[in-house]
Amino acid sequence: MNTHPKGSLAPQLLPIGRWVWQRLPARLLASRPMRRLNREIYDRYVRHTERYQTHFTWFVRNPPQLALITDLIFSSRPAGTTLRVMSVGCSVGAELYSLLWLIRRVQPDISIDARGIDIVPDAVASARQATYRLELPSSCGGTLRIEGRNVLSTSAEAIGEIFEVRSNGVYVVRDAIRAGSTWYVGNAADPALRDAHGLQDVVLACNFLGPMEPGMADSCLRNVAALVIPGGYLVVDGVDLGVKARVLKQLGFVPITEDAQCIHEADPTKRDWPWSRWSLEPFDDSRADWPYRYVTIFQRPCRWIVHDGLAGRPWPP
Repeated sequence: MNTHPKGSLAPQLLPIGRWVWQRLPARLLASRPMRRLNREIYDRYVRHTERYQTHFTWFVRNPPQLALITDLIFSSRPAGTTLRVMSVGCSVGAELYSLLWLIRRVQPDISIDARGIDIVPDAVASARQATYRLELPSSCGGTLRIEGRNVLSTSAEAIGEIFEVRSNGVYVVRDAIRAGSTWYVGNAADPALRDAHGLQDVVLACNFLGPMEPGMADSCLRNVAALVIPGGYLVVDGVDLGVKARVLKQLGFVPITEDAQCIHEADPTKRDWPWSRWSLEPFDDSRADWPYRYVTIFQRPCRWIVHDGLAGRPWPP
């Protein structure tokens, strides 16, 4: 999709602009005038281009985000209960398996009902199989690059803990991590999703809302947010920041501001602002709406939720 006016020079000038910007001092780029200019470039010439879905994904994509989710789970979860986790738009399963690995690293015997849902049957089949090969597209069970190569994007220690690495170059998620996980073909916009799967303690909704038109992303995010149990957590990333801020503020979700800037800047695939549609604008805590705009982890409020130091202040209904 390309929304540049007919005859516009913007598509030709964008590569030149990117080349110039990459050579400007970081201090200049961080100034308020440059931030305003970058936002104008993004909004006018980049935001509406390249709207397509992809199963380009990897394991342990945002370590500080995963770590905070895990901390929040164990700070509020009643002992002896089953943890319900759902990944909507799960792709080939990398994000959900990454979270399950970290959760089980903290508490190996925890009871988990983990569900992955994606609209693409081939992606769901790959996630269910939990078998990954190097040098293949992620939709075919492949993985992504690190250090310039098409390999798993995480440390050697994590690879050893998550996978059984076989001699034929196949990486299989260990049974202890896969335990309790099921995978479904489904549409994140389907209003019957909640009735089919029930309320969840944690819902992951990352990197599939961004390519949608704003109206569709708004509706879809509201539908996904309805899956979260009161007191549970919604993780939203890779979405238009304005849509996320507006919807979650209207729904009364509480932004978890701990490590917000670190998490916002942790995913290396979202740099290159403002020259690619999937990139993220620099963190700016001078904005009045910054917690809703830049935070990726939100809590659905109960009538009153008394937060600990991780989550901030009490929040009314």
